[in-house]
Amino acid sequence: MTGLDWAVVALVIVLSMVAGMGVMRLSSRNGAISYFTGDRNLPWWAIAISNTATYQSGSGAFVMLVLTYGLAANWLWWSCWIIWMPLVAIIWAPMWRRMRIMTTAELITLRYGGRPAQFARKIYAIVCCFGFSVLLIGYITGFFARTIAPLVQMSELQILLIFGGTTAIYTMFGGLMGVVVTEILHFGILMVGCTVFMFMAVAQHGGWSHLLAHIAMVRPEALAQTPPVVSSSPSNSIGLLTILILVLQGIFFAGSPTAGEGSTAQRFMAARNERHAMAGQLFNCFLALTFRILPLIGIGLVALSLLWPAGLTQGPPPEGMTVIQDPVYGWAEVIKRCHLPHGFIGLLIAVEVAAYTSTLSALINWGGSFVINDLYRPLDPHATPKREIWVSRLTTLVLFAAASAVAILFVKQMLGWFIFINSAMVIFLLPLAFFRFFWWRFNVWGELAAIILGLPLSLLIWFKFDFQDASKHPIWQGLSLLFGLSFVILIITTLLTPAESFETLAKFYERCRPPGFWGPIRNRIGLTATTQPLFRGVVLNCLLGILSCLGLVLATNAIFVGDWSRMVGGILSACLLGGWLVHRMFQPEAEARETKTVELEKTLNKAPTSEVP
Repeated sequence: MTGLDWAVVALVIVLSMVAGMGVMRLSSRNGAISYFTGDRNLPWWAIAISNTATYQSGSGAFVMLVLTYGLAANWLWWSCWIIWMPLVAIIWAPMWRRMRIMTTAELITLRYGGRPAQFARKIYAIVCCFGFSVLLIGYITGFFARTIAPLVQMSELQILLIFGGTTAIYTMFGGLMGVVVTEILHFGILMVGCTVFMFMAVAQHGGWSHLLAHIAMVRPEALAQTPPVVSSSPSNSIGLLTILILVLQGIFFAGSPTAGEGSTAQRFMAARNERHAMAGQLFNCFLALTFRILPLIGIGLVALSLLWPAGLTQGPPPEGMTVIQDPVYGWAEVIKRCHLPHGFIGLLIAVEVAAYTSTLSALINWGGSFVINDLYRPLDPHATPKREIWVSRLTTLVLFAAASAVAILFVKQMLGWFIFINSAMVIFLLPLAFFRFFWWRFNVWGELAAIILGLPLSLLIWFKFDFQDASKHPIWQGLSLLFGLSFVILIITTLLTPAESFETLAKFYERCRPPGFWGPIRNRIGLTATTQPLFRGVVLNCLLGILSCLGLVLATNAIFVGDWSRMVGGILSACLLGGWLVHRMFQPEAEARETKTVELEKTLNKAPTSEVP
């Protein structure tokens, strides 16, 4: 790192702080509502870019996956994401917006009634804030520190204090609007930097044809486009059972705090209206599944041709390849083996900083929203907007401090943590996405069972019983065990305890209007079906969305190995089916349905719960 490199990094940090703090007045205009929802005024394109930037967290993770498992590695998350992302756009995004709440915890007191619901809301807020949020921040912070450490010659603590500390500062003052503005800036930096670096790295190592030929010689299984991936090392294989459990998980992933809920749902709550929420998630599908990772797959292929991960591949390394002890260092090792102009390494560090701080700022703001809306406001219902803002800002600092401790003390085996964060940590909660919204009989006791048991059981099974070790237990075993336990426990708990009162269920249905098994409630309150689409139409839209996303990801891998027929077929199916889906979702009939929805809300005259202390 030269002085020019550090100047580039400093410039990106300064631009981020200016952008994030530049909206400070807007973020504090109406207290917590402005700070955590941006006064519900986000346009669709900002929702999409913001969510995609939040998911990124860093380039190193994707390079690590490709280096470990090969080109098919992305199916470890694609299998799930091509399902939940369109489902959320079609079903959940409009519901989150029309409920007019500030946090997913607030849903609990809308969906259930009485003191148990108040208790469950607080427990859920604590788990999301000090459990999921802190673990997620700790994971991405540890990953970021290990990714750039070989290049910056700094300790992990120094990296956290400099880059994480500046992020916490502008997030503290800018609120959600500050987060979104900086995420848009960071996403642009990320895409430009990664794309330029990919072309430079490929050109300096012989071009695409040479890279593919060399990979085919040393690790031929790494060029498989789809699972299963069979390798000489059991821990380096992806089986069909693993993919199947991830597909099943995707159907329910709308309930994950790392996916359909969490900061993703926060953006829907902040949308201008339901149509902006849906359009934002549809655009997010394209950006998140394909666009953002194109250059990272290319960099991963360069890493495959240069590096030999110790312990993940058997036998001596081929001539000319470098052994690395941990694939998490793959991104930095590729940079070291490229001849880059002065200042460009600084740009690449800035790219990682941008990716990391985008995710960090979103998670801090999301975690803080639970503290204010679900824990602090009930204790101080008459707090002034100014006091709410300052408590919100202090909360961001506390969250970052706790997460930094987790990153330094606990986050060690990055590959195991990658699978845990993206699957095992949340899988016990996933059935909630369906039970809450689609089954009127589900009650607060089932909710409490999932909230209280979910995270401890996930940590116990994944780390204590060592299900993270793929050589002992294939990935699907730990995931299916957690998912099966969740279904059995939640259903039994619900059926053994009383249902919610009709008044509570009617209030929730009138505000949310979910699909599914709500016939007894819908019939008693006398609502017609004119304010929501027919069930068969929703199912068709979901199938169109899933198939169009499948076409996108098939085309993505095909580009890199020159499988032109698969690439063209994938692109055509994505465009045709996706275009049909957009037409169905935004045709005049759907617009008329939304107009009737707005009229119904006015008739019901229900005040937004999160805007009343």
